[in-house]
This record gives sequence, structure tokens and C-alpha cells, in this order.
Amino acid sequence: MPGTPKIALNPIQWMASADGWLDPSLAPEPKQRLSLIKQAGFDAVMAEVPADFTVEQYLALLDETGLTLAPGYFVCRSDGRDGNQADVVAAATEVARQHAQLGMTEIGLGLGMAKDRPRVLHPAQAYDADDSRVEAVTALIGQISDAMLAEGVRPSLHPHVGTWIETEEEGRAVLDALPSSRLGFLPDTGHLAWAGADVGRFVKDYAERIPFVHVKDCRLSVAAEGREKGWGYQQTVLAGLWVEPGRGELDLAGIIGNLPSEFDGWLMVEVDRPDITDPYESAQVSARWMHATFPSPAQS
Repeated sequence: MPGTPKIALNPIQWMASADGWLDPSLAPEPKQRLSLIKQAGFDAVMAEVPADFTVEQYLALLDETGLTLAPGYFVCRSDGRDGNQADVVAAATEVARQHAQLGMTEIGLGLGMAKDRPRVLHPAQAYDADDSRVEAVTALIGQISDAMLAEGVRPSLHPHVGTWIETEEEGRAVLDALPSSRLGFLPDTGHLAWAGADVGRFVKDYAERIPFVHVKDCRLSVAAEGREKGWGYQQTVLAGLWVEPGRGELDLAGIIGNLPSEFDGWLMVEVDRPDITDPYESAQVSARWMHATFPSPAQS
């Protein structure tokens, strides 16, 4: 068991759309959403300044609702060889600058997805694996890391199903190419498990460079059926892949137990598509399980 982790929520269950994707327009307006997160039992939320908000307005709203911030996320929408690298680095710089204004020093970094991309159509199979692409992505991530570090924020690699850094092998290749001073590691328990990783071992091997974890439960039986039947990303999700923590088939406590005993970083719940239909109830159930499984000293 880790020492005293901090618990947070990325409230994407409010964004789950009928087609098995995420639609941010479905979420309640910012004040209502933050109030619901607090009422559900979370004291921290993933950092993400709402559109049309200044940093100051966002911080004031967080103070009003009684929430603190956990690290946010940047999506790299380039494979490192499509000509968009400069634009991506510029966008990363701006997001890091905003994160620094929020008082954050860490941020997640993953590659982008789109519904028609090959790995979205053939998820968690290392479809069209290409070492040269991984090398190009790694070089771009190195540029992003340097740009973000110049703003005082370190990115952490987030392997994600449906992207070009999907598998344990691809994640290790990037992490081994860049030192921890430039790039941390943000494991997502559900995405790594879906992609066939030995999640506990992966976490243990890179534990010293993990500032936070995306805690996601899933049904591996659904993942296996999806691979067998050739389902795409959305079809697998709609078949019931994702569930609230503690309701799926992952040993989340065992996986997270591979973190250092002194770990005091963030355990951030993500329920991409709630198994409990109501998003608020999904958040409540998630908060109860997390606080019971990883109690703070005051609770224990």
C-alpha cells in the first residue's frame, strides 16, 4: 500500500456519449459540475480551465466549490512526422504556461485519437506497429518536454489505447529514451490492462518517475471478447468495458501497491463510460470505494 496518496476525479463520466465516445458538450456547466464533484465525495479535480474562463476566474470557482487541483492533461495531435510538430509544441507551451499559473508542476501527456484512426478501429492490438514511428513520436515528446519544462511543468507519458503509444513495449521505449528529469510516467490502469500490459510490473519498474496514476477499472473479459470478434474501440466500450473502480476485474489495490511506500502523489479516478447510468451516482460510488481502499490518516 502506498503512503498517503491524494484522491481526485477526472469527471469524464458526464461526457460519455451514446456512440461510445466522449462529448464535452454533454457535461454540466462548470460551476454545477464542480459542485457535483464535491458533493459526490471528491476534494480534488483534474486541472482544466473551462473555455471562456481566465485562470483567475477558474481558481475563484474552485475556491467557491471547495475543490483543489490535480494535474491536467495535454493531447499531442501529431505522430512526429506529419508536419504538425511545431504547432503541437507551441500548443504544449501554452498549456504548460497555464498549468504553471494554476500552481501545477506536473501534467499528463498522451497522443490523440480520432474515430477513423487505424488503432481506434483495431484497438489494443499494436495494430500497424512501427519502430520508426515510435522514434519520431519520442523525438517530438522530447521537444514537448523541453518546452513544458521551460515553463516549470514536467509532462508524464500516458500510453493510451487507440494511439501510437498504446502498448507496454511502446511505452517503455519512450520512457527508456528520455530521462525522468524530462519525462515522468502516468500509467492508466485500464488502458494498459486492455492493451495486455503487466500493469503491476510496469508500475513497479518505473515507480520512481510516477507523479500520478489514472485509476480506471475494466472488464478484461469484454476486452478479450472484443479482440476475438474484431470490435473497434467504441463497440468494445459500448459492450461494457469500463466500470467504476472496484466493480471490474482489475486488482487496483494490488497494482497501486507497487508504488513506493512514501508515494504521496495523485490517484485520479477516470470512468470513461459509467457502468452506473447516472454520472453523479457513478462519482459517488467511485469516491466511496477510493476513500475506503486508500484512506487518509484522518480516515484510518
